[in-house]
Amino acid sequence: MLIREIWRYRALLWDLVIQDFRGRYAGSVIGVFWNILQPLAQIFIYAVILARVVGSRIPGRIGFPEVEDPYALSIYICAGLLPWLTLSETLTRNSLAFLSHSNLIKKVSFPHPILVLYQVISGLITLFIMHAILLVVMVVTGHRIPLCIIWLPLLYVLQGLMTYGLGIFLATATAYFRDMMQFVSIALQVWFWMTPIVYFRELTERIVSFGPLLLLVNPLYYLSRAFQILFYENVVYYDFLPQKLLPSQSSFFPTLGILLLCGLVFSLLGDLFYLKLKKELPDQI
Repeated sequence: MLIREIWRYRALLWDLVIQDFRGRYAGSVIGVFWNILQPLAQIFIYAVILARVVGSRIPGRIGFPEVEDPYALSIYICAGLLPWLTLSETLTRNSLAFLSHSNLIKKVSFPHPILVLYQVISGLITLFIMHAILLVVMVVTGHRIPLCIIWLPLLYVLQGLMTYGLGIFLATATAYFRDMMQFVSIALQVWFWMTPIVYFRELTERIVSFGPLLLLVNPLYYLSRAFQILFYENVVYYDFLPQKLLPSQSSFFPTLGILLLCGLVFSLLGDLFYLKLKKELPDQI
């Protein structure tokens, strides 16, 4: 039912996406170009400063040879960090989606999940820009782009599903429980450090005895893992792995399956939670 309603208001959805993308830096001198400059600055920090100043290296891993690539660690971190930054920022905005549009909800009849969905789409557009910049940086630093990068749009869809499901839940919950905003901020920090984004998953398994179980039940692990397979393993080990349209990692498609399941479950539960409290929502905000 919600899908049909959102489809009827698809013109409104895209108008909100465009306005959000343009309005983030409205009034600034260079306007929408900040959407490019900010991701570029983040990638520069991790891809250049971390590699050249800190001089970090990646040791040999099981199934992979030791690499001398000075940018390997930077690429690994960027691969997992960029989708996380998008997810984190979008969920933070989603938690306030209904409260910040309270006047619109009270005066106009339309499917409220659009207020969550347009922020999700806007965040994915930003992620696409960051990945485009990252690919350029990879080429400039002497790397080759694997054919399996064509799977990237599918990862966007799966991240969007998962983000929407969590976002609609947070937007609804925050309308009833204002403390949810503070909880989200803390939970996102804990979630980040529970996920091997700036460190390797082997470290999690060594630090705590239940490390493998911790990763098994962590949806963000599968999300960051999928991006790391495309942007890190198939780039840094380009000459070591056979190059084909299918990623050279047997875990890639099981990871996609888990992400799809998480996205569908989160979206279904989020929509059910919203529909249960929908009637009282205007009075709560």
